[in-house]
Amino acid sequence: MSSENVKLTPLVLSTGLISCVATALMAWVFVVTEAPIAAAQQKKSTAALSQVLPAFNNQPTQEAVTLGGVTFYAARKDGQITGFAGETVSTKGYAGEVCVLAGLKPDGTITTVLVTRQSETPGLGTVVAERVREKTISGIIAGKKETGLPPNKILDQFNGMKAEAGQTPWAVKKDGGELDAITGATITSRAVGGAVFTIAETFAQNKAQLLKETK
Repeated sequence: MSSENVKLTPLVLSTGLISCVATALMAWVFVVTEAPIAAAQQKKSTAALSQVLPAFNNQPTQEAVTLGGVTFYAARKDGQITGFAGETVSTKGYAGEVCVLAGLKPDGTITTVLVTRQSETPGLGTVVAERVREKTISGIIAGKKETGLPPNKILDQFNGMKAEAGQTPWAVKKDGGELDAITGATITSRAVGGAVFTIAETFAQNKAQLLKETK
């Protein structure tokens, strides 16, 4: 064996040993963190669903059904379906994906809309997507505690709306439709409106199946 081979052998062995240790460490970290991460995600999802669904005592995330790019969650109270939540992602936001979650009555009427993930422009697109509670001096002095979701005129305009199967997609007024939009954030407004319509129309198309599968 040459002197070069003699020198290389410890190097190869030590590199292999380090790789094995690193791989084992990564596997250990994955195993240790997998359950807490899943639990945190479950808690976050349940919290968001609690904001758009009526009171429930089941686990909606465990009964999720995905149809036409929309994931539906059924809310039950003592076994009876009280509502649904539909979640979908629009890729037509100004800065990328906009994830929308909408609450629905069993007949498909929209009750609440939330944007649960977005990267839109602060002060423009975020005005469309975020629900921010504004505190007033008089309210602070009075110690008034406000409950429920903060209002958002763009998101709240969908409350009470309902889509029919095969219906023409809703559009903002700038495009000849009836939906309000925020000036300077038309793209985000379109993305949110499109996502809400997708949820409502997909529910309408699959209402019988959803009610049957989640019985």
